[in-house]
Amino acid sequence: MNTSPHASLYWQHIQQVCPSINPATLSHIHTALEVTNWDEPQSPLDWNNHGVIALVEAEQNTDPDLRGLYMETAIAAFENGADAHPLCAAHLALAHTLIGETEKAVQIAFPALINVLQPAFTSQAAAPGLIYVPVLWQEPRSPYSEGSSRLWTDTNAFQQSVLLLGEIVWRSQAVFYNATGRRLLQVAAQLLPDSAAVHLRLGLANLISDQWEGLIHLQRANQLAPNHSPILQALYLAYQTLQQPATATTWLETAHALHMQHPNVIEWQWAKLAADGSTTCVPFEGNLLLVVEPSFHSIVTSVLLGAGDWFEHEMEFWRNAIQPGMTVIDVGANVGVYTFSAASQVGASGRVLAIEPFSGCVQCLQETCRLNQFDWVTVCQGAASDYDGTARLLLQTASEMNQIVTAETESTTQTGPFEDVACFSLDSLMKQEKLTQVDFLKIDAEGHELQVLLGSDRLLTEFAPVIMYENISGNQGSNSPVANFLNANGYQLFRYQPYLQTLVAIDSVEDLQGNLNIIAVPLAKVATFGLRK
Repeated sequence: MNTSPHASLYWQHIQQVCPSINPATLSHIHTALEVTNWDEPQSPLDWNNHGVIALVEAEQNTDPDLRGLYMETAIAAFENGADAHPLCAAHLALAHTLIGETEKAVQIAFPALINVLQPAFTSQAAAPGLIYVPVLWQEPRSPYSEGSSRLWTDTNAFQQSVLLLGEIVWRSQAVFYNATGRRLLQVAAQLLPDSAAVHLRLGLANLISDQWEGLIHLQRANQLAPNHSPILQALYLAYQTLQQPATATTWLETAHALHMQHPNVIEWQWAKLAADGSTTCVPFEGNLLLVVEPSFHSIVTSVLLGAGDWFEHEMEFWRNAIQPGMTVIDVGANVGVYTFSAASQVGASGRVLAIEPFSGCVQCLQETCRLNQFDWVTVCQGAASDYDGTARLLLQTASEMNQIVTAETESTTQTGPFEDVACFSLDSLMKQEKLTQVDFLKIDAEGHELQVLLGSDRLLTEFAPVIMYENISGNQGSNSPVANFLNANGYQLFRYQPYLQTLVAIDSVEDLQGNLNIIAVPLAKVATFGLRK
């Protein structure tokens, strides 16, 4: 057996991401490790293996600078061999996926997939190479995918490439429920027909758009991973929505029996709720229950069922930056993904204020506080704006898209159901709640972000919180008025680069394009994040 440092590191990686594999059965991997020219890579396969080890090194380093250096090394290695070997191209796409460059990843992955289909499906042979599977792919609540183990057990590089590209294609899009996400999931379902995780997401992606053929994929997911909580919950909700109570009850009874066997396991708690309830619940942050809407039209419900976690890259920043004892305000909390993530971080010595105008989401927020005994979370029902009074909330099919109707937008806003809601400035709220600090402020107000900031003059002046705001809302372009306001008020803007865990400065209007969320740091706090003014 090869006992070189590279070999030892790689075997540790395999055992971490796929512990069911016996290394003794992977003679072809032993051979690949032995024949690789580590000091002076020559062949495309050498470059692939060299890049894979660099990715493993990156994953094991918590220092952002070292992680970034290893990532650069990996990308350079894969670029050297991408035109000549499909595994290099696949790993190059994977590397770009990890650091949030999903568009570039797809641009690499699709041509690579087209090029490898002919040799893969006509059983042409090529020497296998090392495969890298991110630990991040071991998602919370995700059913086991047979494709993951086949990545190592297959002895043909063409077959390996198809499997790896299939995994990359469906994982490259953080938003799996839009048209692009559905298309990529459909491709992945063909390449990875035995992946319960792919069928679960594809089923949900269809059901979000009222495409009921999604039930086929949910049923297939259940065949592949029976008694898996998110799949059973998705099937139950689907048949409830179809108004087929007998079938829905069958799935609920199956889940309830599993709950009785594991009464303290958090993922089965939804099964004990009343069948006609106005809410359901899902595990979140590992150890808390998040109360959500029992509808696939809710983006939060569908995403947490399909992925086990929230999809926005900035969630990683949110979790890493918020510390015990801090005070956090979440404007546009919806059902509380960011609220309760912050609550878990600040602990009982901190405080979180969740501001949400929609009554249905307020009910969810209050119930989550009750279930998890979050006494340090205050739910503030109403809309944050630049005045105190009342406002009209236009209700959308997905509650995440609800928006405040102002005098300026009323003539161009579509008609639909409304709720009349209380409206207040954050400065008024700051006085009412007797806040003595605000460390982080998140604003997701569907185009109303500037008004929220205009009503926060004292809060920004006295506390200068780090701000994360929604830059793209619906079909709107970049939220440049908010960017201009923050720049004029002593803030520097950044986009977050996941995996490398770095903030990248926004220096122009063009830099805002394509970024869902922007992080604004007061100039006085820039050095705290290891950044330059």
